[in-house]
Amino acid sequence: MVLEVDLKVPPEWGGIADPENLQPPCEDCLKGKRQYQETYASYSEQIRHAADFDEPQRRIGELLLALRNEWVPSELIGIVASAKEYQTDHEKRTRELRLLWWDYKVRKERGEGARTRVYYRLIQSAPWPENIPAAIVAEEKRRRAAKGRKSAGSDGTQ
Repeated sequence: MVLEVDLKVPPEWGGIADPENLQPPCEDCLKGKRQYQETYASYSEQIRHAADFDEPQRRIGELLLALRNEWVPSELIGIVASAKEYQTDHEKRTRELRLLWWDYKVRKERGEGARTRVYYRLIQSAPWPENIPAAIVAEEKRRRAAKGRKSAGSDGTQ
């Protein structure tokens, strides 16, 4: 088996020849990866723009913003979410946008076999906070406290 040196994020998507962006796929894997990436070549400009940000939530949000009014495939969101570091749960990072006062619609379509494809379309954006992770934690805490107050009031206790 012959291994190739390849960029995880290709140059047309903003990838650079940095040790963190290198990987050693075999020839067959490299061919498959390039075919997969080619399916999203028409989004190269939007991917390049979004991939430039540090936080995965901001990368996802900027992609949705760049493609406003379009249904964006979940796979494309996964690519952008993992542009700087691999995200095991880009769906969670996408949901966290709602904690930052962003909103989107979700559409699911049955594909070939049992596969369901998921698409997102931006409805509302908001300014980015200075510290995105801290803003998410603060909003989660605020919502938990509000939910606690609501459930405490619903059972007759104060």
